[in-house]
Amino acid sequence: MTATVALLLGFLAGAAQGSQPLRKTDVIRLLSNPLISKSEVADLIRRNCIAFRPTPRDWADLRDFGADAEVLSSIGGCGTASGTARTAAQPSLTAVLLTERVSVPTGATVVARVQVKRGDTPQAGIPLVLRGSARIPGGPAQDAQATTAAGGVALFQFPVGRVPGTYQVDVMAASGFAFPGTPPLEVVVAAPPPAAAAVQPARLELRAGERGPTSLVVTVRDSLGNAVLGEPVGMQADGPDMGVAGEGRSTDSLGRAVFVVERSAVRRTGTLTFRVRGLNPASVDVIRTDVAVAAATGFVAGGGQHGIARTRLGDPLVFQARGGGGPLVGKVVTFRGVNAQVAPDTVVTDSAGLARVEVTLGTQAGPALVTATIDSIQKQATLVVEAAAPAGIIIERDGTRVDGGTMAVAAGSTFRLRVSARDAFGNAVQTADLARLIQQMRNRFNLQSQLLKMTGVESDGGAALVTFKPMGVGQADLSIAGATVSVQIVPAR
Repeated sequence: MTATVALLLGFLAGAAQGSQPLRKTDVIRLLSNPLISKSEVADLIRRNCIAFRPTPRDWADLRDFGADAEVLSSIGGCGTASGTARTAAQPSLTAVLLTERVSVPTGATVVARVQVKRGDTPQAGIPLVLRGSARIPGGPAQDAQATTAAGGVALFQFPVGRVPGTYQVDVMAASGFAFPGTPPLEVVVAAPPPAAAAVQPARLELRAGERGPTSLVVTVRDSLGNAVLGEPVGMQADGPDMGVAGEGRSTDSLGRAVFVVERSAVRRTGTLTFRVRGLNPASVDVIRTDVAVAAATGFVAGGGQHGIARTRLGDPLVFQARGGGGPLVGKVVTFRGVNAQVAPDTVVTDSAGLARVEVTLGTQAGPALVTATIDSIQKQATLVVEAAAPAGIIIERDGTRVDGGTMAVAAGSTFRLRVSARDAFGNAVQTADLARLIQQMRNRFNLQSQLLKMTGVESDGGAALVTFKPMGVGQADLSIAGATVSVQIVPAR
């Protein structure tokens, strides 16, 4: 064994037993000996640490003498503010992100702070690097570097370009030492907020038979007039029946989002709306000159008429179809009635775009609707059906019709019946004199009836509320204006 090898082995044995920190010359001598593996050197450094604070020149020299990542990581873990070595009992270096997420607009500068500690003690003079920062588009030419100052805080500053995105960079010692448990720093490059959006063309006119695509261009700019890159823009039609599907696009480097519309797909006149965050929607009017315009098309005469059930209205309903260029001639309009009959149910518009129909009202008193359909547009006219002349009387008790049947009451307990008139279709007919007429027959009824006495008559709109009191037990047949009900009077409980 040569004297040199013996000396080195003695040095290793002594280092293994003690905790004497290694000088730079000691580390270089260990690295230079081919009989000692890099793992043994790294282990020795971890156990004894170093007696010097590595400078950039020191790091370069150590790499030149063959220090690998394990050796460099061990040296990086030994750095302290005082330059003295840590012993095996000292805690490891840790790095804390003072801000774990940094958000900046495109073209701005990222500012991030990292604190390095050993245990609870801040460590100054530790060279750090943000690995991966050079990969951010428009970022630094090489990964950003900084050295911890008093308080153990390193300040990183570097620019970013105009490509929005979210990027993650790792905090490491300049030696390549990875701090255990330190999460990556998240850098968010956000597009600048839009301030204005313009659409060209502002009006799109489509004629009959036109085919092929047409483009709508939305340009988004910030408050300084610069194009906003990567800004989402959404297009939406004012209804699915327009034939244009909603979609989204992002602006290019010129701040433009291009939407393509197939002319033949547009089924009606309408509005395309473009939405950009934070801005009022922009819109484009799409006009089909051969298609009816909803705002200008509808019933122009005859709506709101009143009539008796099952009678024809005195005036026809008149509907007009208009497009972007005026009245539409020769368009087919389909009519449908609810509680009404329409004749004819299909009409072709004349030279003024007009279509006329006759209406016979239905049997149910109340509203009647006539719906006209042209292209994808539907418009309604409301009519009023009035009850016909009274055709009979009905009697109700507690909301249930009892005329023509039998009802049971307790002797001595008063009860009330509602009497009203109905037309031949079952519609209620308001009869103002009904209560007065029943009141006039009250005395004669009481003289003739032994088991039932009429004790009161009140008006209820066009109906009458009549109160009776049973005077005994048995059966009484009650008849009011031709409506009858059999009353079974049972003993009171």
